[in-house]
Amino acid sequence: MTQLAPVTRARLGSPLRGTRWLLLPAVAFILIVFGWPLVYLVRMSFNLHPPDGIYVVAWSLQNYVTLLTDPLHLRAIGTTVYISLVTAFVTVLAAFFFAQFVWMREGKMRMVLLAVALGPMLVSEISVIIGWRIFFPTNGLLSFALVSSGLSDTKINLLSTQTAAVVGLSYISMPYCFFTILSVLNGIDRNLLTASGDLGASPLRTFFNVLVPLAKGGIAAAFTQAFVFTMGIYATTNALGPDSLWTMGYEIQRQMLTRRDWPLASAIAVVLVVIIAAAVLAAQWLRHRKGSRHA
Repeated sequence: MTQLAPVTRARLGSPLRGTRWLLLPAVAFILIVFGWPLVYLVRMSFNLHPPDGIYVVAWSLQNYVTLLTDPLHLRAIGTTVYISLVTAFVTVLAAFFFAQFVWMREGKMRMVLLAVALGPMLVSEISVIIGWRIFFPTNGLLSFALVSSGLSDTKINLLSTQTAAVVGLSYISMPYCFFTILSVLNGIDRNLLTASGDLGASPLRTFFNVLVPLAKGGIAAAFTQAFVFTMGIYATTNALGPDSLWTMGYEIQRQMLTRRDWPLASAIAVVLVVIIAAAVLAAQWLRHRKGSRHA
């Protein structure tokens, strides 16, 4: 038996090693579609912008120096990170409670709720923007509902505010966070919650000491997903937020289309990619660190 074991392992392992060749087309596709544009973007960020043209080939750090020293650009970076963090928190909070509600349901009701969760994914971003622009203004549906119900004596206008921008961004990223958290909740045994209650724990204590720790992986993944997704959106932020809400996405399109400064726009995009990559790596590091502590 001891002599046949290595042969058996080799025979079982050879098909698995052979399947690696099947990944080559996917890897080549990723390198061509995503890798080459990223390399070109980085290279463009080192060029210079002439007064009467788009760019001049060079190897200069001037764009990065300008980006990291100009108060206007630093404000755009800070605003983007702030809006993304707030949106990620609001989205994950709402997505978790909705996912928990769906998780506890069975049959047709569960299917209906899943269909409702899929709704925002079937609507384009432009349609979402138009819908919220109808909902938030002074004569919009929200103001009409508040005045008609007696909750407010005067009409309100939430359009062109940070609140409207956060709501719009949360609406777009909500389905992705919802299904991420729901997939984790589906792997949790509900009997654990019942056992916690049978042992005398209150529903609130069961929620924080049993359910949340078991679902923390999905919560962390959803938070990272919402943060990354929000960092790259600029149309919703500009359409629903105030004019002073300059994000990195807005600054990229302004430099690219209005000022025709492709090198500076590329530098901003590179910094945006670096921030997103750092956030993902930090989330993975914290997740593995906490996992090793509990091991």
